[in-house]
Amino acid sequence: MELRHLQAFVAVAEELNFRRAAVRLHMSQPPLSQQIKRLEGEVGVALLRRTTRRVALTAAGEAFLDEARRTLSSAEAAPRAARQAAAGEIGTLRLGFSGQTSYQVMLLIVRKFRERYPRVRFDIVSPLLGGELVDQINQQEVDVGLLRLPVPSAGLQLRELQRHPLAAAVSADHPLAERDLIGLDDLRPETFISYTANRGSVVNQVVREACADLGFVPDFGQEAPDTHTILSLVGAGAGIGMVPLTAGHLKLPGVVLVPVTDAPLLPLALAWREDDPNPALAGLVGLLDEIAAELDAV
Repeated sequence: MELRHLQAFVAVAEELNFRRAAVRLHMSQPPLSQQIKRLEGEVGVALLRRTTRRVALTAAGEAFLDEARRTLSSAEAAPRAARQAAAGEIGTLRLGFSGQTSYQVMLLIVRKFRERYPRVRFDIVSPLLGGELVDQINQQEVDVGLLRLPVPSAGLQLRELQRHPLAAAVSADHPLAERDLIGLDDLRPETFISYTANRGSVVNQVVREACADLGFVPDFGQEAPDTHTILSLVGAGAGIGMVPLTAGHLKLPGVVLVPVTDAPLLPLALAWREDDPNPALAGLVGLLDEIAAELDAV
């Protein structure tokens, strides 16, 4: 059964006239009649009732017409879908992000992308620490990750979007809560609540290195899996936390964020595999200048 036979049948069924159907198909009437006969032979039942005066659909022809239309519609849609997928206009893009402190940038990225590519499905992967996210990108479980730098970058493309200062999260009754700014040396005697070790936390790495430059080792006395939990433990009096200042949008009661003047800024970047062939990813990369400009204007 060929598509041209289905097209011939639909034309006759809609015109209920072989002459008009032949004109519509830009062919002569005898070949059209032969195609209909061949189709009926393949189906095994009569699809049309023909008299000298009129053409009508049989009950089988009525049922066949619905399916023939659907088949032709699918046949027309398939090349269009392939072209749209190749252009990155449909498909799926999997975005991983490094936690609550990158929510605002992540939401901007999703909004800008969906405005341009509304038919691409955006799958958001649960928050991961930087090292875990790099692993998922390399294992092709994630197409693109929003993460803190530095991370192992072999085989990756990186595009920095913003830099965020570090802040000390302290309980509201802590003496440092009254300060507008502090230095790392002010935190020397404190117990730190850190991100879980061995998960590739960039913040842990940066804090440890910055404190080492001042000649002390931070006392990581408590671990927590994410920023929200760190802030909750700070509010409970378990210690102080070092978090990006952007954690301020979480607004936990009893917790104050105090900027740390001599702590390094934390770059926030998008990372993706150099060899990732996903056309939807190429569409996102093409929007990065626009996204970065909007972030700079904030």
